[in-house]
Amino acid sequence: MSDILSLSHPAITDLSHYIGHRVTIHGFVDAIRDQKRMRFIVLRDKTGKVQLAQSKEGSALTEVEFG
Repeated sequence: MSDILSLSHPAITDLSHYIGHRVTIHGFVDAIRDQKRMRFIVLRDKTGKVQLAQSKEGSALTEVEFG
C-alpha cells in the first residue's frame, strides 16, 4: 500500500503531479459515452474534468491509469 496515496485526494487539475502513483480522486460523473468496445467516463470536481476509459469487456471500473 506504500504506492497508494490514499490519504490525499488531489484535485483533478493536480493529477499531472501524480503520474506513476496511485491516487484516489473524488468527484462526480459528468458524462458517459459508450462506444463499440470502450466506455468513456468524464469525472468532474470543482477544479476540472478528467476522462476515464474502460474496456467494455472488463468488469466494474475500480482502477484507472493516468499518463
